Amino acid sequence: MKLENKVAIVTGSAQGLGRATALTLAREGARIVVSDLNLEKAKRVVEEIKISGGEAIAVKVDVSKKEDVESMVKATISEFSQIDILVNCAGICSSSPILEIRAEEWDRIFAVNLKGTFLCSQAVFREMIKRESGKIVNISSASAKIGGVVVGAHYSASKAGVICFTKSLALAAAPYKINVNCVCPGPHKTEMTDLWGDEINARFKDMIPWKEYGQPQDVAEAVLFLVSEAARYITGEILDVNGGLIMD
Repeated sequence: MKLENKVAIVTGSAQGLGRATALTLAREGARIVVSDLNLEKAKRVVEEIKISGGEAIAVKVDVSKKEDVESMVKATISEFSQIDILVNCAGICSSSPILEIRAEEWDRIFAVNLKGTFLCSQAVFREMIKRESGKIVNISSASAKIGGVVVGAHYSASKAGVICFTKSLALAAAPYKINVNCVCPGPHKTEMTDLWGDEINARFKDMIPWKEYGQPQDVAEAVLFLVSEAARYITGEILDVNGGLIMD
């Protein structure tokens, strides 16, 4: 198993891309901290992992709050004694047009998507430095590169910040042999795309050369590669997983 004896925190892992990632890393032997604001859903993911023979705990976390993040890290060290992998998957989305975005809405999107990525990375980075090893993967979005087509400008801007933060952290972490990378999913079949409706989904699928949405598992497998030893010499990479929607 690729991740045997590794410990992974996956934020936002009660559903969607985060859930798929948590289950995939568990499949490969990692012990998982299922971190999410929705504790009940997180516990259900833990049960899925345990039924499959893995180890996991659920932790309720608002990633925009430093005290929550620090408690998550402490709980992980207390339970598993180490942190080898962090996947920053927690995020929220809004489709408000620019002229309708309230300042409070802008701040909340940035607090979760960008500040949350920073807080979790900073707290885990401190632990990884002690062992001079670790893997951090941040989840951004195709909208970070092209602007919001359906999603709002605040979501796109926050995810663009995740890309830049990934590169900055990769530079800081490299001397400690800690890899920091980013995955940029295009539209995937998730709870979010379900809310867009048939017309918008059909239009989006037509824009994708692959002519279909990705599945959460497609993102999870990309994350698995980046946290495995197969990617030991890759850092600061922004990996597109979008069926050819963006090619740069």
